[in-house]
Amino acid sequence: MIRRGPTSSRSLAPQHWLLLGVLGVAGFFEGYDSYAFTVALPQIRESFGLSQGAASLWLSVLFLGSLPAVFIARRADVKGRRRLLVTTIVAYSLFTGLTALAPNMGVFVAAQFCARVFLNAEVVLAWTMVAEELPASRRGFGFGWLAMASALGAATGALAYGAWLVPYGMSWRWLYLIALPPLALTIAAKRVLPESRRYDEARSHGALNTRWHDILRKPHRRWMVLVGGTDLLFALATIAEVFAIDFMQTDRGLSTTHSNLVLVAAGLLAIPVLVFAGSLSDNHGRKRVGCMFGILSVVGLLGFFFLARHPLELFGFMALTLIGQFGAWPTLDAYTAELFPTGLRAFASSFTSLWRVLGESGSLILGGALMAFSGSLGATVGLLAAGPLIAVIIIWRKFPETNGVELEDITDAPIDVVDLAPRKHAPAGAHARVG
Repeated sequence: MIRRGPTSSRSLAPQHWLLLGVLGVAGFFEGYDSYAFTVALPQIRESFGLSQGAASLWLSVLFLGSLPAVFIARRADVKGRRRLLVTTIVAYSLFTGLTALAPNMGVFVAAQFCARVFLNAEVVLAWTMVAEELPASRRGFGFGWLAMASALGAATGALAYGAWLVPYGMSWRWLYLIALPPLALTIAAKRVLPESRRYDEARSHGALNTRWHDILRKPHRRWMVLVGGTDLLFALATIAEVFAIDFMQTDRGLSTTHSNLVLVAAGLLAIPVLVFAGSLSDNHGRKRVGCMFGILSVVGLLGFFFLARHPLELFGFMALTLIGQFGAWPTLDAYTAELFPTGLRAFASSFTSLWRVLGESGSLILGGALMAFSGSLGATVGLLAAGPLIAVIIIWRKFPETNGVELEDITDAPIDVVDLAPRKHAPAGAHARVG
């Protein structure tokens, strides 16, 4: 049975804003670190003597960093969110800094692989804490906040590289050295970041799962397949994101600075959509809002690679792509945190991300092979863009609406906190079942 929370915009207390502030800073640097190789990819390829196809195959390994992140997420369900969140921030900062010293592509990929282990774990833990701490009516806003912070970090990296490092003849390696300041964030996080209230309550009631394979039981197995499968399909378009700047330089003749500025300008135009879409989904539903933006992203993507020729056209279609991606991101990713109980939430979010890893790596592996066969990045993107469209259809037909519903009522599982306590009887018709 479900209960819908109040929709007042005043439902965020000071402690909620403190949580969002700390997690937002962590998310900013996560976005910066995750996107750094994309903005500098042409120069990284030049440093290591790689073609687009060879670079695509090398970079496919990076996304496998999500695999070990599953074990960190599982520890967070057993030992708590806060301590491991701080550890992930320290680790991804150090490995990102070490990337700057890479003498060859093998070391570069190894350092970035390790960084991504902790980057992926940090994202899972941050989204889990927002899901567990914010009121039901404002979870979408919280997810949008985290996504916005990550996008701002990515935009800052592109701007720093295109408008500062390149014009002054500085190496792409400086882009990774700049990633070290987040280490100072851990001091503040240790002092002010609380443990998740839902986690503490679940532990005190003995409601934490002790076996990882409980995730394979009903109803969790169904959500695992649906959430993971749609994540995989959306991720098939990863090659378009990775090679967007490379495409503008090698296929459309833009300079490094101009191509990065096109991306930054489009991103800045689209970034407000992140919080707007999250709040919109709080009021009008995850499916309706997320699917609409998902379709918009594919339209923009195809226009960017097939129709746009001049910088203004590239900017317009890039903006359309990012508006669609940014609108779908916090809206549809909310399902990974909302559909599983407290004792499995972090683990499930990370476990479903393994499907996304298969899609990301698969996109780059298939993309590398398709580019070698066809010689066209545009044709490769066009074929793989079918993945997100199929995902939208599945979400529209199979997923529940979770906006404004308490987490305990979404999961409908006896192990969750509120389900352990007796509930007052509600008037007939006051509740509806999710699913």
